[in-house]
Amino acid sequence: MPEKIQHLTNTVIMVRPIDFGFNSQTSQDNEFQHKPVKADASRIQKQALLEFDTCVETLNRAKLNILILEKNHTLNKLPDAIFPNNWFSTRHDGSLLIYPMKAPNRQDEVQIEPLCKLLTENHYNLDSVIDYRSILDTQEILEGTGSLIFHHPSQQLFAAISERCHLSAVEKFARSFNYQLTHFQTQSLNGNPIYHTNVLMSCGEDFTVITSEIIKDTDKSKVVKSLENSVSDIITISETQMTENFCGNILQLQDKNAQPVIALSASAYKGFKSQQIKQLEKHGSLIICDISTIEYVGGGSLRCMLAENFLPKQ
Repeated sequence: MPEKIQHLTNTVIMVRPIDFGFNSQTSQDNEFQHKPVKADASRIQKQALLEFDTCVETLNRAKLNILILEKNHTLNKLPDAIFPNNWFSTRHDGSLLIYPMKAPNRQDEVQIEPLCKLLTENHYNLDSVIDYRSILDTQEILEGTGSLIFHHPSQQLFAAISERCHLSAVEKFARSFNYQLTHFQTQSLNGNPIYHTNVLMSCGEDFTVITSEIIKDTDKSKVVKSLENSVSDIITISETQMTENFCGNILQLQDKNAQPVIALSASAYKGFKSQQIKQLEKHGSLIICDISTIEYVGGGSLRCMLAENFLPKQ
């Protein structure tokens, strides 16, 4: 029997949004972003910082452990640095994984040494750094847990193929870590692939939230079958719930008392139907953060802001 891999953690890494704003380099394939008028840039930056700080306070009150990584020391603007889960992830075996990003200003977000320092100073065992930027071919893109949705206990891996998640890259990744890969194609109402898997679905320990209507018909049944083999509770959301409320961009964690919790935005909470909220609450207490400016301008929600830390404590 393979060992059961831990699915929930009580520790996340977040990056303070010093340069937050509309990212023209990523807007071409992220339909969730909204470009504000130029005069609003300063106000939006201040509001994003306020939403970030309030969110950290809310998560701390919910007995989660928050490690804050400050901005990379570069003169370049990093408008999406608040979404660190795309450039790195951690594993229970002590490894830190680094991923190749599509946009140049997102590639600039990567800061391996400061991240390693933050983790070791907080007494986590970091045994190896596996840099997929040098493992994959030059043109292959794989944007971390934006692209990769894990169900660790069953070794299942779900991935929506897009410009941010190349099929060849995710296949190599799945083979490396012995994950059973379910990849699929998506199409929005506008006819485009969804840019990241984690806006259309979330996979908790025994539940999933998924926007099945945007999965192409040729792939839908295999995705549902793989989910049924992994979890007992499947919560289906509409494309409107996904695009207007970020209901798919939520994350199950556990607090310091090992009790399950689910982190979601105020918009997502508002977007779920009452019966769906009841289903979610079976799987953990809800932690609700108002990050409406970050969502509207950045095109990502709370899950994108939380990079899970699975490294073992020293």
